[in-house]
Amino acid sequence: MKDSLIVLSGGLDSTTMLYEFKERIGMAVSFHYGSNHNDKELEFAKLHCERLGIPHLVIRLPFIKQFFQSSLLAGAEAIPEGNYDDMNMKSTVVPFRNGIMLSIAAGIAPAHGTACTC
Repeated sequence: MKDSLIVLSGGLDSTTMLYEFKERIGMAVSFHYGSNHNDKELEFAKLHCERLGIPHLVIRLPFIKQFFQSSLLAGAEAIPEGNYDDMNMKSTVVPFRNGIMLSIAAGIAPAHGTACTC
């Protein structure tokens, strides 16, 4: 039964989840918010949804790049080198990005007869 919506970045974790729960996923939602890797990952999200026959919706969030500060939004050269637990890596955080995306997905899910499995 296709009763779930997935937030799909196109990266390894969400794509693995897409395949793991493909029988339950009625829709995939991806967000383009201007990060350095958005274009590449969204290509993969589209490809895998097409392979599985899962409807895929891409929602643009241009205000994130416009109003938020993060090296992830400023271009590849702005991303520092290091491990994720290094202090300099804090600059790659996009504040409340996931909360914004989850709120949108939770609002869209009922309109498509699904629950948000984010």
